[in-house]
Amino acid sequence: MDMLNQISNRIATLSSGETMTLTAQNLLISRGDFQAISVYLSRESEKGQFSIDLPKRLATWFEQTSITVIKN
Repeated sequence: MDMLNQISNRIATLSSGETMTLTAQNLLISRGDFQAISVYLSRESEKGQFSIDLPKRLATWFEQTSITVIKN
């Protein structure tokens, strides 16, 4: 839960139009945990304060998993 608070705080400090890219590797978490955070951010983005850009499915399991947050 602390990680979600840290990510939310980082998003809150972004200026309008600024982006932030999160990756499982940079956060040092598993793909499963990262996917859970991605779902959470997808739902939170529906509130309109930020939007997200999810890459298309990756071809191989070892490629970097990422999500880009764009502050509205």
